[in-house]
Amino acid sequence: MVLRLLATSLLILFFESGTALAQAPARPNTPAPQATGAPQAQKPSAAGAVGIVTGDVESTGIRMAADLARLLDSDNDLRVIPIAGKSPVQNISDLLSLRAIDAAIVQSDVLAYFLKTGRQPNVQTRMLYIAKLHSEEFHVLSRMQFTCLQDLNERRVSFGPRESGSAITAESVFEAAGVRPDVLYLDHEDAIEKLKRGEIDALVSVSGKPSRAFDRISHRDRVHFLDVEYLPSLQQSYLPAIITKEDYPELVAPNESVATVGVSTVLFVHNWHPQSERFRNVSRFAEKFLTNFETLKAGTFNPKWREVNIRAPLKGWTRFQPAERWLVANAAAKAQTVTSPQAAAQLKTMLQKFVESQRGSGADEEELFNQFVRWYQQQGTQPPPRQQ
Repeated sequence: MVLRLLATSLLILFFESGTALAQAPARPNTPAPQATGAPQAQKPSAAGAVGIVTGDVESTGIRMAADLARLLDSDNDLRVIPIAGKSPVQNISDLLSLRAIDAAIVQSDVLAYFLKTGRQPNVQTRMLYIAKLHSEEFHVLSRMQFTCLQDLNERRVSFGPRESGSAITAESVFEAAGVRPDVLYLDHEDAIEKLKRGEIDALVSVSGKPSRAFDRISHRDRVHFLDVEYLPSLQQSYLPAIITKEDYPELVAPNESVATVGVSTVLFVHNWHPQSERFRNVSRFAEKFLTNFETLKAGTFNPKWREVNIRAPLKGWTRFQPAERWLVANAAAKAQTVTSPQAAAQLKTMLQKFVESQRGSGADEEELFNQFVRWYQQQGTQPPPRQQ
């Protein structure tokens, strides 16, 4: 009964109140201080060129950037150039220092890493965001003998390369769970092979499902995904997520699902001087992206675009002013309405799995539901109504 009521509440969010995702007014931001003095030197380039650095050639981010190039490239005033990056940490450093790069698609938890380490002083004024994008799921793939995250205590677990997005998220999730594995920092391909041979016990990967990173391994290698509990300490930075057989037919059994967490990605731009050509190029890019956003959710573009709410605020950061102006001017636009039965069914399954994973946590039914919808609130939406 409880699950049916909670699922009904969730469906109401999508079928009766779905437009609230789009209609929530854009939150005003205090403009970041602009650079003073003479405009920064400009790199000679094609008119309207905007370079976007993101993940490697196998990542969801590079496919999203390729979609932007395919949709927005113009013979006259705009050329979008996707650039495969090294790691989210390096991508932000490159955005702030390399003259060929105007934008970056990075995980939101990497931002907290920069603020914590102080590696890039004044990072919050040196780059601005256009929009939060898709979420990427936290995958924990282990040998079959392990059944939960706690089983990996003192076991050999690859977090991915040092300072990679996978490593940064893994450090947060394992610390929150109180699990202390024997951490290795391996490239994903190396980790996959070592996991197959039994030389390590598990690996983690942060990537948008379904990820090509798992194409070369299956349940026949005696591995499976582990559930990740959506702990209170994770709820400010991460979202509840689910992995199903539809995502990975060779790794998830029929009628089973895996509860995990997801991390938002963000489209950032360099805070160019407002009188510079680079600022004008990025402004044109932002406006064309927002104007044509609905097209990205249809056709042959990556299905991850259907998750995006372009009005979602990013707490503690300032939105790029041309993007903010566009959102204010188009405040009544229905920028996101999720009504497909497939999307609703998947979220119903996610809700059920989430509630089941929290049994014994001490939280009552109301709190479980509130935890689940908190990520909607973080995206600037109203929580779904409860059914009495």
